[in-house]
Amino acid sequence: MIVRLFASLCCALALAATASAQFGKPQPTPKNADEYFAERAMRDAARLTFGVEGREVIKDEDGVDLARAEARMEEAFAIYERLCADRTLPRDQWARNCYALGEMHRRGSGTEQDYAEAKIQYDAACFEGRHAEACNQQAYISQKENDGSIDLDHARALYVQACGLDDPRGCAGLGNMMYMGLGGTRDRPTAVRLLQESCADEFEWACTRLVEYGLPTRLDRY
Repeated sequence: MIVRLFASLCCALALAATASAQFGKPQPTPKNADEYFAERAMRDAARLTFGVEGREVIKDEDGVDLARAEARMEEAFAIYERLCADRTLPRDQWARNCYALGEMHRRGSGTEQDYAEAKIQYDAACFEGRHAEACNQQAYISQKENDGSIDLDHARALYVQACGLDDPRGCAGLGNMMYMGLGGTRDRPTAVRLLQESCADEFEWACTRLVEYGLPTRLDRY
């Protein structure tokens, strides 16, 4: 019985590997109508505020319909908030909406700017939702003190997750932290390999870091 079960397991794994090789990575879940509506609302808001982004004072002669822009952002925010909370959706779908929600909290779009709430959404999208871009965004914030506090351990954990998702930016961020011994132990051989692999994947920042460290950008030269 044990032999038969083991053989069945090996067969299943072989079939899974064959399917993965044949069909590649799973395709993302198609966006639904609400997601397209939210994206359109954000484009409308950007169009309505074009030319005055970042200004503290907007005058009547600027010709900007600020109230309409804010209303459109609030509509998008409500959609992202609802879809992020709906864990009955496919994981990649709710995760990308949590990421979008985190972006709105971070920027103060459609809501008050709130880095703490943005972190909650980024972390959920990263660790639960396996959304690499969310991992990288919060890792950068945690490393660079954008929210008023540095958390190198957390930044490194986020980069570990992103790198585990085969994301070149995440692997480069992890490699850089490992090279300098930030947020954990220093491991320069592994760090260099990660940076070189990210450089080979055409993530230019990794190539730049290698040059700045006086290291070769190619794997076969270290």
